[in-house]
Amino acid sequence: MYLIINADDFGYTKGVNKGILQAMRDGVVTSTSLMVNQEGTCDALAMLRFGNISKVGVHLCLTAGAPLNPPELVPSLVNEQGRFKDYRALYRQVLPEGEVLRELQAQVGLVLSAGFKVTHLDTHHHIHTHPVILDALINIAKTYRLPVRSITGEMRFMLWQNGIPTPDHFCGDWFAGGVSVRAFKEYVTTALRAGVRVMELMTHPGIADDVLRQRSSYTSERERELAILCDPNLLRWLNDRNVRLSSYSVLHGIH
Repeated sequence: MYLIINADDFGYTKGVNKGILQAMRDGVVTSTSLMVNQEGTCDALAMLRFGNISKVGVHLCLTAGAPLNPPELVPSLVNEQGRFKDYRALYRQVLPEGEVLRELQAQVGLVLSAGFKVTHLDTHHHIHTHPVILDALINIAKTYRLPVRSITGEMRFMLWQNGIPTPDHFCGDWFAGGVSVRAFKEYVTTALRAGVRVMELMTHPGIADDVLRQRSSYTSERERELAILCDPNLLRWLNDRNVRLSSYSVLHGIH
C-alpha cells in the first residue's frame, strides 16, 4: 500500500509551520497543504524557499481569516467585517458558485505565482463536502489537472467520474479519540487488510505557539502528533508491513 501522510494547516502560525517542516524532515510526513490567507502564510512561503521545497498542496480556506479578493467581490462568503463567515454559516445559505470559484482560483493562483508547483487540493474544515464548493473545486482541478482529497466514497466516485485523481481511501479521524500511536496503527492496519492501494492520512503536527493558543482548541495535540510522526519506531513499523510512504504524485503513476 502507498501511504500519503499529509500535514494540513501549513501557514496557520509560525509554530505550526515549524512543526510541519520538522515532521517532513525528521518524520514520516510526505506532503503538506498551505493556507494562503493566514498569519503564518508569508513565513511558510519563506520556509519553503529556504528548504528548497518546490511543491506544496493548497489547503483552500473559506472559513477562517479574510478572502484574497476584495469583500465586495465575494459578498456571500464574508461577514460585516469582511472576513469569512463561520463554516456552519456556509451550509445555511445559497452560495453563488461564481463567488466561490473566484476565491478558490485566487488562492491557487497565489501559490502558483509564488513559483511553487501545486501537488493537490484539499480544504479547511472539509468544506468541499458542500456541493457548490465541490463543483467549483472540480472546475479548478480540471483546469490545472490537480488531484483532490476525497472525504467520502460518494465524493471519490464523483471525482473519478470527472477524471480527477484521488486516493482510494482517506483517514481523517485517527486522532478523534485522542492522539495515540495505537490509533494511527489501527487505521493503517485496517486499510492494509482491506487491500487499499493508495491511502491518505491527514495529520496536524505543530508547535503550540501563543497565536495558535488564541485561535485554536487543537494545540497540545499538535505537539503530540509531531512526537508520534517523528518517532523512528513508527517508520520501522511501516517498513515492516511494506507500507510505501509516498506523495500525491503517486496517483499519476497508478491511475
